Amino acid sequence: MIETPETDEEKSDLLAKIKHYWAHFHLEGTESYREDLVNRVAPANLEGSLFLLMEAAVVKRPAIAMELYPDLFIPGEGLVDKDGLVDYRTLLSRMQQIQPGVFHDSDRDLLLFAHRMFRRSYSHRNKLNHYFLQSFHSAAKNNAELCVRLMLDPDLIGHPASAQNLIELEYWHGPHYNDDIAVIPSGVAEHKADERSRFYEGIDRTHVWWKNPEQRFVEGQYKNYRTFEVEELIENPSGGLSPDHYGCRYAHAEYSFDQTAITHFDGAVRAYASEAYFRRIDTLIDRAGKHSDYTKLFRFDGLLSVADWKRLLSDFFRGNKLIPEYLGAPIEVDDEDDSDIELPPNVSSKAVATESALSAFIHLDNGSLDGDMGLLAELYQELDGELIPYVEVGTGAVEAYLRSRIDFSNITTIGTNDDILNLSRLIFGNATHLKEKFALEVPRLAASLQQDVEAGTVSRASIPMMWETDQLLVTLTVIGDAEKVAMALAHLPSVIDPTQAPSEWIEAMSTLIKAIAPKANAPVIWYGVSRGVLAIERFGELDLRMRLPGALLQKLKDMGKVRVDTSDVSPMPALKC
Repeated sequence: MIETPETDEEKSDLLAKIKHYWAHFHLEGTESYREDLVNRVAPANLEGSLFLLMEAAVVKRPAIAMELYPDLFIPGEGLVDKDGLVDYRTLLSRMQQIQPGVFHDSDRDLLLFAHRMFRRSYSHRNKLNHYFLQSFHSAAKNNAELCVRLMLDPDLIGHPASAQNLIELEYWHGPHYNDDIAVIPSGVAEHKADERSRFYEGIDRTHVWWKNPEQRFVEGQYKNYRTFEVEELIENPSGGLSPDHYGCRYAHAEYSFDQTAITHFDGAVRAYASEAYFRRIDTLIDRAGKHSDYTKLFRFDGLLSVADWKRLLSDFFRGNKLIPEYLGAPIEVDDEDDSDIELPPNVSSKAVATESALSAFIHLDNGSLDGDMGLLAELYQELDGELIPYVEVGTGAVEAYLRSRIDFSNITTIGTNDDILNLSRLIFGNATHLKEKFALEVPRLAASLQQDVEAGTVSRASIPMMWETDQLLVTLTVIGDAEKVAMALAHLPSVIDPTQAPSEWIEAMSTLIKAIAPKANAPVIWYGVSRGVLAIERFGELDLRMRLPGALLQKLKDMGKVRVDTSDVSPMPALKC
């Protein structure tokens, strides 16, 4: 769910909150390392420096790394070429790469980093492009004859003890290609991005240019080459550059027909001022000329296989689906062959459907729980201006089971006449024997839901459950086809230990869901996610049955809002969804 500020006031307020958040984040995250880091970079002048928490706690100041390691940054120092790229193999002989793009100098016990233009928006707020940097390292490792160079970040120095592996929530992988590059026609191709890529990745289009074949006199004979250029054009200014500057990823390569391999490959960022960029975006790459600030980031010289080159190119342009599209990647289909999924214990293969809607959603929050097993009343129904909190329990076997386990004497419950059950959040409280209670109650709930399925009263269900683990509130929602939900609930105790962190059992639960509902054709359900659950959205109006506690019923009766005096079942107006 995405909320977008719509007014200048909202934008200013959001920016202020963002600024405050990041200041607190970096201050708290680097507090225990700042003093030691200052001592390690001495006698470097730290005036105007910032302390940030990134892949590690770092000190940021223009050219601080260059000042400490001039031989890794300054052209002409022996290890660095005219573009400022350091010899990668020499770098690895001096330092250990502890994660893609992060290098540990054991002599000074400091960290160096790949250049910031390997980050989204070229900003230090974002994680390094580990997809490309990992492919870059693999290509160097597997091709010993290649001359490999990389641009380091001159403005960062990090503390090794604080190193951490960041998670950036993205799925990106280079497809498998064939090596037939000669069939790609000469000329310029322009590929426009779809709406999703423009919105999430900020990519507008990509220009690809294969120049006509040419002959070069090399080592006493003529050899045939093709030159390749590609540039990505973006939607918005790049946050890590100067204001109103657009940073566009660019790559250049040379292909040898005689050796059927890439003999040269480099990547860079072209940064355009706004006026120059507006002229560039309306011009094809073969007529655009060079009107940008050019920063080269890496370079390969030698024989590089076409397969490795395509992988590197795709990973460098991470997030840009136009690159694999142009290079001939096979179209991916959502349906996968799930024949090799290993079924969890006690799940019969005969019971597994070929296609069904089933999802699981985990929400984490800070806090603690009091009391025993119960339902959370987090929704309200209005009755003549009176807001009545309620829990949804259904009208069949699930309701009967819950009434046998929970005291509803002070809780309003509802059930609807449609085939949907959006059970209110089931809380396991501060049970002393949480694991045993979970293993006892969840299968009972599953059996009750299955009874409602067989009775024809429920066909779709959402079952959210909450418990506490180490002061962390865990809410797990299982949602979808009610029969499959019941099946998943029945087997949850065999894959989930509620006393452990979700990271310990999430993979096993994922396997269970995939085994019960192998096909992933159903749309994602996001309704209710702002509350930390998933629910099945209802439309229009429907009748409901509401059971009122005695005290509330008497209050409404005294106010003249109900006419019932002998039963706790009150006829209600239609529930508007």
